[in-house]
Amino acid sequence: MGPRTRFPRRFFLLSTTAVLATACQTIPFLSTKATAPPGPEQTLDRYFTLLATGQYGDAENLMSPSFQARLGHDGTQTLLHSVDSARVTNVEDAVQWANGLGARLPSPPPDRREYLVTLEVAPSVDGKQSWSDGTNRRFVDLVRQGGRWLIDSIAASPGVLITGLPTKTQNQTTVVLPPSPLLLGPAPVDRAIYTARQDAADHGGIAWATDPVQVVHRDGPSFGLDSSDSAEILRRDTDPVSLVPRAFVVIHQGQRTYLVTLIQPIRSGPGGVWAIEAVATYSPLPD
Repeated sequence: MGPRTRFPRRFFLLSTTAVLATACQTIPFLSTKATAPPGPEQTLDRYFTLLATGQYGDAENLMSPSFQARLGHDGTQTLLHSVDSARVTNVEDAVQWANGLGARLPSPPPDRREYLVTLEVAPSVDGKQSWSDGTNRRFVDLVRQGGRWLIDSIAASPGVLITGLPTKTQNQTTVVLPPSPLLLGPAPVDRAIYTARQDAADHGGIAWATDPVQVVHRDGPSFGLDSSDSAEILRRDTDPVSLVPRAFVVIHQGQRTYLVTLIQPIRSGPGGVWAIEAVATYSPLPD
């Protein structure tokens, strides 16, 4: 019995030693495997998740130093504490978005990205001047620094990749798109965007958004209209079906004249923002 019981025990010990030796050789290989750093969209989503969970220090670490410098210390803290909850529901490449409107923008450089982000937001008490309660749209710029993607701007209007101009820190709502091919016909009005505009106008910003002529100058390049073209209001009325106030603006582009129809999609009357609903060729009736 003795010799037969010792042989299996020796065999078991040798087998165990071999297994442990093999494990010791494989574990270091697995532990040193490199993990890819978060991409720009992952960084964007993580930033708003951190805000929603009150992890403000970690969220601040995802903001670029230049963004924080532009905001200043107080502005940075105000932004970080501006929401009680925020959830990203859609992310769209802003360059592709602008090109879809007729712009001809180049691909972004490898270290920069810009997104048109849709969020569901519950603003904090102090954040009600920056966010609407519910659906919001923001243009978010990211820059790659030190091997990481960092938030470099959050604004209601496109940033430098779209406009070619640096984004302003406050009331960043001016949309300046390169003139696109002329787009005639009706245009969809995105209520989420104009709800954000209405909120900004109600808090003393973007006074131009309540003037139909200025809206044509600001948003006209998206429809192929030059912002320097002369424009004037032809008339105002109310849509007989929707009962929404309308304004008709005539714009002169060289020898051609166009009629731009605008509506007040959020609130009627003084202080309501205007949106371009359609562009058409126009031939005034002879006197």
